[in-house]
Parts: sequence; C-alpha cells; structure tokens
Amino acid sequence: MIYRHPKLKASNFFNFVETIGNNKALGDYIHSLDLSYIIQTGKNAYVAKLLKRTAKSLETFVAPQTSFGLGPLIALKNCLNLRILDLRLVSETLKLEELFHSIRNLDKLTHLSFPRSSIEIGSYESINWPPNLKFLRISGGLNDDFLYESKFPESITELEFSHCPVISDLGLRQILYRIGRNLRTLKVQYPMPGLQKNSLDQVFIYCPDLRVLEISVDYVSSSFFDEEYLQYLPYPRPLRTLYIQSSGMLGTSTRLDPLDLAMALNEGRLPNLKNIQCTAKLGWDPKSEAVQYIADTLDERNGGIYIGY
Repeated sequence: MIYRHPKLKASNFFNFVETIGNNKALGDYIHSLDLSYIIQTGKNAYVAKLLKRTAKSLETFVAPQTSFGLGPLIALKNCLNLRILDLRLVSETLKLEELFHSIRNLDKLTHLSFPRSSIEIGSYESINWPPNLKFLRISGGLNDDFLYESKFPESITELEFSHCPVISDLGLRQILYRIGRNLRTLKVQYPMPGLQKNSLDQVFIYCPDLRVLEISVDYVSSSFFDEEYLQYLPYPRPLRTLYIQSSGMLGTSTRLDPLDLAMALNEGRLPNLKNIQCTAKLGWDPKSEAVQYIADTLDERNGGIYIGY
C-alpha cells in the first residue's frame, strides 16, 4: 500500500501531513517514516503530529535535520512498535535524559542512532536503555564520561562510531572492554580526532567474535595484523568482512603493509575472512605479490578484495 512506506520530500511533505491529519485512519497503515529529505525550520508540531498519528503501527523512524525538539520526543513515547530510531541527521541540541525518557518503554526497539549534534546530560543515573537494543550508532557530542558511566545492554551486537569529536582512545577502549565480546559488527569511521595512531590496535583482542569490522588506518599502527594483536583463538576467528578506510593524511599511505595481512591469512589467523574493501589511499599495489596472494586466497573462499579509487 502507498502509505506503508511513503516517499517524503520537501515538495509533498506538507500535503502528506495535512492528509494524515484529516484522516486519522491512514496513520495506522504507515510502518516507516523517513524524513531525511525534509529540511524545515520551526515545524516541530508537524513532526510530532505525524508521530502521534502513526504511533500504533510505526516501526522505522528517520528524523529530519531540523524540527526535532521536545514535541517529537514526547510523541515517541507512544510508538510502542518502533524498531528503528535514526537520529543521526538531527542538528539541534538534544537533552539525553529526555531522549532516554522517551524510549525507555520501547521494548521492541533494536536500532538506535544518536544525533550528530551536541548533547546535554545532567545525570547518567537517569539513563535506562531499551532492553532489546542490538544496534547502536554513537556520534556527536557524546564523550568519554558517557562511555564510562553508561550501563550498556549486553544485547548490543552492532556498534558504530561516527563524527565523535570528543571521544578519546580511553573511552573507546572502555566500551570495547565491557561489551566487545558480544559484538558481531564494529565500525569506527573517520574523523575521530580524539583517537591516537594505535587506538584500534587491540580491537581483535577486545572483540574476538566480530563478523564485520570497519576501521580507518589513521587509528592503527603497523602492528595491527601482527600476532601480538591478531592472535590465534581456540576456535576459528569468525571475521568475514573487513573495511579499511583512510583520510589520506601524511603518513597513512605506509601505515599498513599488505604483507602483514597476507601472513595473517597464510598462518590461519583469519580463516573465515572472505571480503576486503579498502581505499587506494593505503598505497597498496594491486600487482604486488602480497596483494595478489590476498586476492587469490579470498577468491578461493568465493570472496575478493576491492580497492576503491
């Protein structure tokens, strides 16, 4: 049905709001609201109205860049079937207590993406996480204190960091130490200016059961694939997909040697690795023996290495 997953943009948004407002029954058919293409100012009431009208059936909500304030947050409380809450585009300051107060009873919520904006918080004791959260994207003004003080649910298996200007390697290691063994996917995306050149070296130790890993070469040392960090496990390491990005900054093009990765594959420390996607900024020569060995090994596993330009 056309209203189940409406395609909303600036040209049809206000007509859509009016239609839903005039016919309350239509709201029960809507399962997802993606407002990522809606850019407006001072229209919190419109977003709140949509959330109220669709509360019974809404499963996915992507918030707009603006007009997501207290009204929409309050309206979220009644969206008891919500599974995915994506706030990554929100540019306005949010109070963390108000956000968690709105979602604490959303027992079906499995995916939460924090906003890229600054976040205010007075007390970490007021944070009650949704009990079945599986995916968490941390971004914006969240700091090390948040990572230290929060009692993250053990149900989280996918964790992403993006555009976190104040998180340091100490905070990152703290959360990985606490829930790393539960993680199946970890993505740490550039820029993370608070991290050091070796902040992610121990990621294989903290997170032995990853299936998917995304890193930026800016935050690993040349020892990343050495046995010191990429150790043998009592069972075959399950990592299947590896993404390696780079800022292209001075010194990053020689940070990782493909020979070290080739040796890890040859020695059986990455027995399930199937796909690698990396950037040409790494400086890896596709015709070199090491890269050819990596490509041949992954090809035998019905996978491959893709170097993007």
